Amino acid sequence: MTAALTVADIAARVGGSVEGDPDRPISGLAAAENAGPGDLTMVVDEAWARRLGDISAAAALVPLDLALSMPQVSLVRVENPRLALAVVAPLFVPEEMPEPGVSPTADVHLDAVLGERVSVGPCAVVGPGAVIGDDTHIGALTFVGGGATIGRSCRIDPSCTVGGRVRMGDRVHLFSGARLGTDGFGYTPGPSGLVKVPQIGRCIIGDDVEIGANTTVDRGALGDTVIGAGTKIDNLVLIAHNTHIGPNCIIVGQAGTAGSVRLGEGVQLGGQVGIADHVSIGDGTRIVGQSGVFRDKPAGGTYFGSPALPQREALRAISGFRRLHELLKRIKALETAVFGKGE
Repeated sequence: MTAALTVADIAARVGGSVEGDPDRPISGLAAAENAGPGDLTMVVDEAWARRLGDISAAAALVPLDLALSMPQVSLVRVENPRLALAVVAPLFVPEEMPEPGVSPTADVHLDAVLGERVSVGPCAVVGPGAVIGDDTHIGALTFVGGGATIGRSCRIDPSCTVGGRVRMGDRVHLFSGARLGTDGFGYTPGPSGLVKVPQIGRCIIGDDVEIGANTTVDRGALGDTVIGAGTKIDNLVLIAHNTHIGPNCIIVGQAGTAGSVRLGEGVQLGGQVGIADHVSIGDGTRIVGQSGVFRDKPAGGTYFGSPALPQREALRAISGFRRLHELLKRIKALETAVFGKGE
């Protein structure tokens, strides 16, 4: 943890303005309901503020236009409190990186190329012809296949798999158990049963991508599987062969794509979303959690349900379904009134 900063120091880091004591020391971060007299917290909107009551934090990051009076707390007004908190958090909880060097129990092939200040953890394996960029960390028990390329300043956590046909950019973070470049699920009927279709494509990961724990990204069959720069993928996600994901997408846990899916820039997939093969989704489109997408979706919309419909249409359909029982009772009553006792 860094030495204590003042409220003024925090405001300077995030381009904010101070209401209250700018010299109050800040030594940590905490949620508002748990914050102590040395902590920095945040308040994002009026509903959030109403739930707080009296808090004992030293300071709070608050929106520019939020009417808020907490005399006991110094306020740092910023445009986006969540973003501001993300900026200052590393000052209090810096990321710990191991010292450069290769563990005595690691198996690094003589033909592998390691950049400067690379660290390779215990029992990790780096295959022949693999290239690892400067300042990258390979965690314990991780496997890097022969011919794989990993860029600069990447962090590969323990027990990951990076296959030989993976090409990874800079500043990529793989969380524990992530599997990249695995064999795609491709079969075709033959005279004696199912025949495996060779999966000989690559898995290409752009710069600044994060891939969560126990997520799998298959390599392509004949083409490539591509994850665009800046995309963030949660835990327990499946990205199937030949899928192309644009830059700055967000894919939440337990979502999955079938083969050859295309996601544009800034697409958001909620938890447990499933997308059928060869479906394309336009830039900026959001798919609400637990939806199933079977047809292409244009840019910019929000979709929900299975099959996924425009969100308002889907909500109307759900409302109608909930009323169905009552409507059937009314129809029955009308039939009885008009025709006498029904069947």
